[in-house]
Amino acid sequence: MKILLMLTSAAIIQAAVIENKDQEDKKCDGVIIDNVYHDIEILKTDIDRPYLLAVDYSTNTVYFSYSLNKDDDVFKTAYVNLNTKEYADLQGINNGFAQAVDQKNHEIYIGGSDGLYKYNHITKTGERIGAKDNDVWIIYFKDILYYSTFPDQFFYTFINGESSRFKDLENTKVDQFVIDNEDVMFFTNGTGLFGQKKGTQTAVLYKASSEGMRALTTDINGNVYVCTVDGIYKIDKSTVSVEKVVDIDDAFGLAFDNENNIVYSDATNLVRLKPNKSKTCEIS
Repeated sequence: MKILLMLTSAAIIQAAVIENKDQEDKKCDGVIIDNVYHDIEILKTDIDRPYLLAVDYSTNTVYFSYSLNKDDDVFKTAYVNLNTKEYADLQGINNGFAQAVDQKNHEIYIGGSDGLYKYNHITKTGERIGAKDNDVWIIYFKDILYYSTFPDQFFYTFINGESSRFKDLENTKVDQFVIDNEDVMFFTNGTGLFGQKKGTQTAVLYKASSEGMRALTTDINGNVYVCTVDGIYKIDKSTVSVEKVVDIDDAFGLAFDNENNIVYSDATNLVRLKPNKSKTCEIS
């Protein structure tokens, strides 16, 4: 189960070394994105391969899964409140692995090894709602809940308690999946990264290989980003390509907080990149 995640490598943030012009000889470590200096904020350390990040904008809380043991495929869903740094595991979910958020209704969905769960904010536990006995690989929410199963990677919708194969991708395996602000679906599988207008069955190839791609997500404006082993990329529909935003070594997961700041994970850390325009820094 989920053998694809069993990777090991050092977790090193590949930060640019920045020189602060205002304070002679003072150095600061950070990254430059779109010509803006960003501080590196460590949110949580010593977690094994935090994966499939999803942020609830109403509470600014990031939900993610992580591996309980380095030698097996047992996973747990947890959260970190990005405002208070409160951290906790979610209870009542068997092998919680995938997370998704219904932003309109402030509802959290989790995929486990035996079906779909919904998080109860009052009891702070997960309640199974469907897809019983299915090993859920990824889930995504936009108007309705989508999910794929492991190991077949068949893709489904979940509406009113019922699961159905998603007709637009009925004959397509799906690894990662998102929908952008123009209703274009982006997904990966063993043959590459594709874009496809929702309601059609015509896919456009953006990248011929999905090797090293670990996450797809959208920012708060619906723009699509790709997380790979070597960094974060943004999809450019005008050129049918992906463009690198920032270098990260061994990146695992990606999301955006409610102020559109990048939140990502590497092999052992959960990290946020926060713009700091008061620092007049340049790469040395």
